[in-house]
Amino acid sequence: MKHKETMVRTWRTLTRISRRVCVSAAIAGAWGCGSSTTPPTTPTPTALRADVTDPIGDTATDARVPVPPDLVHASATVESGNLTLVVSFAPGTFDRQTTRVAALFDTDLNPATGIRQQNGLGADFALDLFPAGGQATISRADEAGCAARRDCFVSAGSASMAILGDGMQVVVPLSAIGAGSGRVSFQVISYVAVSPTTSVTFDYLPDVNLAPARVQ
Repeated sequence: MKHKETMVRTWRTLTRISRRVCVSAAIAGAWGCGSSTTPPTTPTPTALRADVTDPIGDTATDARVPVPPDLVHASATVESGNLTLVVSFAPGTFDRQTTRVAALFDTDLNPATGIRQQNGLGADFALDLFPAGGQATISRADEAGCAARRDCFVSAGSASMAILGDGMQVVVPLSAIGAGSGRVSFQVISYVAVSPTTSVTFDYLPDVNLAPARVQ
């Protein structure tokens, strides 16, 4: 009888120890106590992004446009096969009826191709954002036409655009601007069409003496 009681006490003691070990292992994140087989999570791919700022008050002036559109910030994010561009203006300088934006993209990262800009950007595609028109126009570079003094860009489609408090946002598929990898260089330009045939450029972001912004 004593032998049997000793065996029972020993079994109970081992059970308590086993339970404590399992609890401790669970707290420490160990595997083996129980039958949990939760698979490891797959990391979410990091989006490509670029942010660029521009000083307030560095716009050109023109008597035909009392308040020049003053660029202060732009961000370009590449995720899920799309590029999202957000352009912001200094408070009070964004006129939804007249302000326009041209965003130039070097999608092959080769400054020797596309339409060359003052800062060395070789623009392969462009977006024209026109709030009053309610959409963004996609254009591709036409180097031959530009050399012949015709249009340097030709229409290649359109993209959805949203009007923000002090700016605008456009979302465009990477395939529409020939940017398969999503890694592009870009520059944003604000302008106003003062007549059907005349446009006035007011601000560059980054400025023309700076390197283009780079999504990476």
